[in-house]
Amino acid sequence: MRNPLLYLTCLLLIIGHRTTAQTVQIDADAAARYVLSCQKPNGAFGPYDMDYTDLAWTYPAVYTLNLLKVPVPHADSCFKNGQQAWIEKALWKNGPWYWSFYQKVDLYRLFGQPGPDEPGVTTKKPWQLYYKPRTSYLELRKYSEGEFFDLPSLWHLVGSAKTMGATITNPEVVKSFITKRQAPGGGFVEGLDSLARTTEDNAHLMATCEAVMTLAALGVPMPNKEKCIAWLRACQTSSGGFRWSPSATAHSNQPDVWYTWAAIRALKTLGSKSADEKACLRWINSLQNPDGGFGDRPGWKSRLYSTYYAVHSAQLLAGNARRGITQKQMTDETTATIPEGKYRIFQAEHKSPPGDSSMVDAAAEMGFNLLAVKITEKQIDTLEGMSQMVKQARAYAKRKGYSLEIVDFPENYSHRLQWPSGQRADHVSNLLIPPNLSTSELSAYNAAYQAGKIGLPWTDFKEQVIKPMLKLNTLFYPELDYTMTNAYQVYDDGLDGQAGYNAIPGAHFGNSDWMRHFPYKERWIGQLPIVADADAHGDINQWRKYLDEFRNVYIAEDYHYANYIDAAQNGRLVCVIRYESGEIRYYGAPAAVAYLKKHRSEWQWW
Repeated sequence: MRNPLLYLTCLLLIIGHRTTAQTVQIDADAAARYVLSCQKPNGAFGPYDMDYTDLAWTYPAVYTLNLLKVPVPHADSCFKNGQQAWIEKALWKNGPWYWSFYQKVDLYRLFGQPGPDEPGVTTKKPWQLYYKPRTSYLELRKYSEGEFFDLPSLWHLVGSAKTMGATITNPEVVKSFITKRQAPGGGFVEGLDSLARTTEDNAHLMATCEAVMTLAALGVPMPNKEKCIAWLRACQTSSGGFRWSPSATAHSNQPDVWYTWAAIRALKTLGSKSADEKACLRWINSLQNPDGGFGDRPGWKSRLYSTYYAVHSAQLLAGNARRGITQKQMTDETTATIPEGKYRIFQAEHKSPPGDSSMVDAAAEMGFNLLAVKITEKQIDTLEGMSQMVKQARAYAKRKGYSLEIVDFPENYSHRLQWPSGQRADHVSNLLIPPNLSTSELSAYNAAYQAGKIGLPWTDFKEQVIKPMLKLNTLFYPELDYTMTNAYQVYDDGLDGQAGYNAIPGAHFGNSDWMRHFPYKERWIGQLPIVADADAHGDINQWRKYLDEFRNVYIAEDYHYANYIDAAQNGRLVCVIRYESGEIRYYGAPAAVAYLKKHRSEWQWW
């Protein structure tokens, strides 16, 4: 006989997670409606669930509407308020400057304007280009001087010059740079570092597309054209979508709309096409969601960029974007909610300032429940698995009865690696050290820590450093991911519990919103936890301004470390940023964001 109590419990759980379903018709008009839903009151565009606007989102929105032959509402205001990127408005030193400049130039074209008039940049200006290797995580604003540092920056310079009607005075330099970076199979490597890395393992679809587009813009014949075409075609999978390599075994090497869009463009520029265009178009259509937008992969949330890549791909494949987007019936299911009464809401901070008992008192007074303290590597006692400072702080918090867990967070300055492009990188090992490590866990940690100092290539670094650390149950991320192509690889390698970075830095002191600063990061919202990183260097009270500007807010059964990691890995961690103006930004899975908004009075710290 059925247990009545068990039956009732199961029924309540089902009701708590039930989704409402409605059949909706999705087509090209739905895609346009999704794009228009991202337009803000000032006429420019921004992420669907954010208030701000930016060139980074206005450009793909306007381009997509043009492809769909839909007029841009309030066009004058859109152009006026959408022509600058955040990094340009705020005058940041670091940023995706070349990518943003290319978008700015092309946005002017879309609005029928002659081109941006920046210092050192005018329309029809003769440009002499030169290569200068990039040696750090900083991408500086050097495009006006003709400087480039890899294939993406070169393409964005040459593509912008062509759009503005400018002339490249030394195309032979560009040709030499590109041809030296072609791998034997016909694909190209990104070109950030040593030419010795021009191998099949390092050839990448995005670099290949950029090489093809750059040479075509200059009217330079493609070397080994047939090999290049064959290599690009081999990147198509049985699903119809394209991955970044025909042979790489990395977890990140999976079909994606960005790679598919790039492959279609490159093949079309070379006068060719994919091996199976019908399958490719079907795959593109499989990315469309009930809201009308497209995701980066099947089942992923819609965003402006993935919608732009998908609609442009449909245009290239079908000759008409509207014809390429098939009409389909879809079930519109609301997002499953987080059940009421099961969890409580807590707050954490990464790399908070170290200190004595006064630091612990301040953290408790500020409402923190988990503090990952920034320490130096030398402070960790490898026999006990934690620094003496954290050990004493934990004991003091326990005596005081605070609901506060304190753990170590070394920044591992000595760790180095070589990105897939070959570039040497630092600030690459940010992770929380779990408390109470066992003897075997301490041994694994020490071995991984030592391996991190060697300067391993990414493929070895993720296996010898990241993978053992992840087994300890932690979040592991870089401070900066350097380039968009690199980010796609190193974060996608960490999806599905695989060996790669398993969290995204979304907020940082000084420039609190890194999701806006580096727009491609929004791709992983809902796929990987977005975390705030205080990166504090002094007394906790001196840093309170920053600690009060952003927090990691987590929904869990308890505040302890294991509960925090569980919340992060199961979509219940949200990076919350709060500005003096009163604006609040939430970066996390939709269900968690909705839960925090509903229960804001229970956790808001201001």
